Amino acid sequence: MTNPVPRWDLSGSGELKFTIAPDMEKLRSMRMKDGHLLLEKWGTLVHEETDGRITWSGVVRDAGFEDQEWTVTCKGVSTYAYGMPYTGDYSKEQIDPADIVRHLWAHMQGFPDGDLGVAVTGSTKVRVGTKKKEVSFKTGAGTSVDFDAGPYELHWWDARDIGREIDSLAQDTPFDWVEHHRWNADKTDVIHEIQIGYPRIGRHRTDLLFELGANVIDFAAPEVDGSEYANSVFGIGAGEGKKSVRRSTAKRDGRLRRVAVETDKSATSNARLDAKIRNRLNASLDVLRISEITVKQHPNARIGSWSVGDDITFRAKLPWLGEISPKLRVVNWSLVDQFTAKLALERSDSFIYGG
Repeated sequence: MTNPVPRWDLSGSGELKFTIAPDMEKLRSMRMKDGHLLLEKWGTLVHEETDGRITWSGVVRDAGFEDQEWTVTCKGVSTYAYGMPYTGDYSKEQIDPADIVRHLWAHMQGFPDGDLGVAVTGSTKVRVGTKKKEVSFKTGAGTSVDFDAGPYELHWWDARDIGREIDSLAQDTPFDWVEHHRWNADKTDVIHEIQIGYPRIGRHRTDLLFELGANVIDFAAPEVDGSEYANSVFGIGAGEGKKSVRRSTAKRDGRLRRVAVETDKSATSNARLDAKIRNRLNASLDVLRISEITVKQHPNARIGSWSVGDDITFRAKLPWLGEISPKLRVVNWSLVDQFTAKLALERSDSFIYGG
């Protein structure tokens, strides 16, 4: 194996890419005792071990060939949930969204050939689902709003994508999640854990700094796009005409009022539409974004001293912006080599946490 590039994601599956060269058609055609290929799509788990610890684990998703070079792409175990339909029947009132995620994983892993041994840990203070009732009220502007409230439900005839449903729960609650992997006691198997973090994963790191000219050796040019700016969002959800779910949010920031419209006809509740328009507002408020940096080993921040979800200051002096020092949140990072890492970042103030 050469050039392994692991990537760790916040609320995502992560990725591991590596090449086998020259292969000479040996490994690509090698079969195990059970008759399966050594590296088989959706059939082989790959683990990365460093100093006796499992640092990454996932399933082979793709493999491609070019001359004698074999490139393999793996995704974290949570990728299994995406594209998998829910085929049961489930109805709960006042249920923790974390318990719903546990149920969804138990549902998938309850089928033959479906058990990855994934355990879901963590909880939230949020409860979803109520007794069935019709809700009707008037907004402050005098608009009538009508919708049905009821239990949180999953039905086989909807065949919801389990991965996407988990994403929706994470957005609506909101919570973060990350994958963890470790050896069992006698190192005969790898334990997989999806940790739900409420109100968040990660912490504010005053002990670390990303500084251009010190440990930051490359970065994506800051994106400044005034055409996407909005300090107010008007949301339209499920329903038709006047009976549609309708919500709005805004932030007075001293600039002209600019309104973005967010339409999602799948948003049947105020909570789900509120989450959508809140995220749209946060994304539209600030026009300065630094999406990616490359860092080297440095006392400011040793490689791997951060975790996904951490907030870290980025400091730079740019000719067209002057001195900037925004707090940025690590949403994924990959190890380029022993002394270099690449990080994807989002502004810390674009996130809103529960709790």
